[in-house]
Amino acid sequence: MSQIRKDLEDLTTQILVDNDLMYKAPIDVISLANLYDIKVYGIKTKNEISGAITYDKDEDYFEILVNTNNAKTRQRFTIAHELGHYFLHKEMLKDSNMHIDALYRTTTDMKNVDTKELEKEVDYFAGALLMNRELLEKLSKEYGIEELAKIFDVSTSAVIVRMKVLGLLC
Repeated sequence: MSQIRKDLEDLTTQILVDNDLMYKAPIDVISLANLYDIKVYGIKTKNEISGAITYDKDEDYFEILVNTNNAKTRQRFTIAHELGHYFLHKEMLKDSNMHIDALYRTTTDMKNVDTKELEKEVDYFAGALLMNRELLEKLSKEYGIEELAKIFDVSTSAVIVRMKVLGLLC
């Protein structure tokens, strides 16, 4: 496991421990966001954007927007993804001239930043937050992929990706 992934595992574990969520599934990502004073709002949009994190410089607060046209499991992953931006890139978002992250797709003022790498990091963060390693390892000994997806309230493809990354699935 790369050092970046280890650091992300450690960060998500610390967030879960700090909020007494380490052994709970599924994680209530909206309540978790609210614990950090981040409001979550559903929006209906037909474009490809699943979500965004916004920062209001005048009022000094963050909010997450999530596309309610997406499946519930996708919305949960999106919220976890946007929380990843908050925990990993909060200062970058605060210092930037833009107000909407929109998955870094609309960024014009972040020169010298590899946005694809940032997105990979927050995707990994989201998977680790929704399916913490310790609990997933334990439950994967008792349950199959379909059951794990229901327990963690994620898609089966998210479970498969996470288990492969952790070496729990060949």
